[in-house]
Amino acid sequence: MNVVEITIVNQGSEIARVAALLDQLGTERHLVPEMVADMHIALDEVLTNITKYAYTDNAEHKIHIRFRVLDNVLEAVIEDDGAPFDPLVVPAPDVSAPLRERQVGGVGIHFVRCLVDEVTYKHVGGRNRLVLKKRCRT
Repeated sequence: MNVVEITIVNQGSEIARVAALLDQLGTERHLVPEMVADMHIALDEVLTNITKYAYTDNAEHKIHIRFRVLDNVLEAVIEDDGAPFDPLVVPAPDVSAPLRERQVGGVGIHFVRCLVDEVTYKHVGGRNRLVLKKRCRT
């Protein structure tokens, strides 16, 4: 199984289903546990942000996640129909500043950038497409 997919709705409780699928993929493909753990944290941040901030209505929206493993790279593609948001244009926070002097926001996206090896974003056909890639380090 090189590709697995899941569609969830924009509810925080749905994130556990994505985590379970990632765990299953990691087990079946014998992925390095640290690689899977980093992707878990990054996905939790991304999906939490989508469910909390991407929609201005109370309607149910579908979020599609596709995992692929190819040449020791774990890839997650997240697509949603929320408000266009490119996390790559968010400036990195000043993590060296004292906590009380830091601006609110942006730390989660910073963690995602640090946890994975590659992040790309496109807004295509009215949908956000975020791609996270994590390389296996042996």
